[in-house]
Amino acid sequence: MKVEVISKGLFSLIVDEGRKGKQRQGFSQSGPMDEIAYRWANFLAHNPDNTPCLEVMGKMTVCFHEPTIVAVAGRQVKVQVNGHDQPSYSSIKVNKNDRLSFESEYVGSKAYLAICGQWKVPYHVDSACTVVRESLGGLHGDGRVISDSDCIDISRCDEQTYATLSVRQLPIRHSMSMQHGISIKHSMSIKCGENVAYDLNAPLRVIKGYQEAHFSQVAKRMFESSEYTVSSSIDRMGYRLTGADIASSLSSMRSEAIHVGAIQVPPDGQPIIMMRDRQTLGGYPKLGCLNPLDVSRLAQRVPGETVSFIFQNSEEARADILLSRQHVQRLRGEIA
Repeated sequence: MKVEVISKGLFSLIVDEGRKGKQRQGFSQSGPMDEIAYRWANFLAHNPDNTPCLEVMGKMTVCFHEPTIVAVAGRQVKVQVNGHDQPSYSSIKVNKNDRLSFESEYVGSKAYLAICGQWKVPYHVDSACTVVRESLGGLHGDGRVISDSDCIDISRCDEQTYATLSVRQLPIRHSMSMQHGISIKHSMSIKCGENVAYDLNAPLRVIKGYQEAHFSQVAKRMFESSEYTVSSSIDRMGYRLTGADIASSLSSMRSEAIHVGAIQVPPDGQPIIMMRDRQTLGGYPKLGCLNPLDVSRLAQRVPGETVSFIFQNSEEARADILLSRQHVQRLRGEIA
């Protein structure tokens, strides 16, 4: 089955779960900026985890040469098939020659298109993920982003299997929370911890890092009590924030490995949060690291929006992650 790109949007690329465990060899981890939306899109399109999909900024339009099932997820995403509105966070059955268009309502936020089937794309270092600065991955294997008229080859399931695939849909209370940035915990009064991705009011959770002792108590209180603005200097490598200075007493340090969500603080005191395509090593002191669940929330912020932070210990972070995994398994019907 061919999927033709009619309009590529502003910046679109192929992502999967990334090159895990390859930083020691010098490769960026890569992967989806919003891992939560990426995983939901694949599940709703009846794909196994780690299936490639399209990460898109701006409005993309694609044409399907055969019937298939797709799903679109992301922050406040609008979806249409042949000009007719369709739900996000839901399986969508498309027919031959149908045109699907989708975009986030926020320019700079990411939307994810998952298409049912096995993607026939090149794999390099165990991943199809595109890393532009490494000239690696993507549709042509050389790090190029998606262009107009590109065609993606996908092995769709046979007619009998296709006819039996059900329409999956994230329950409305969960999908609406993702779409409108409202925590389920706050809006639906259900168990604490069962919140989803885009609560814009809740602070981002931070586990203190190796160099936190080199930041004064005043600097740490300032960091936790201040709002920071997402600057225009953001990309898949990192998000530079502007706000209260939180300079460290460290004037120099040896470079060390950088985890996704690490909060580096250069000499100007303005935090930089490292994202999926970050470099493997860095030499700025790190105040801490985002709770992995909050990396997706930050990834969907756009320049001019604000974020705040709250410290938590590693055991609290671990409990958050375990509760979240259990909640997702319930929504998927994997556990009672």
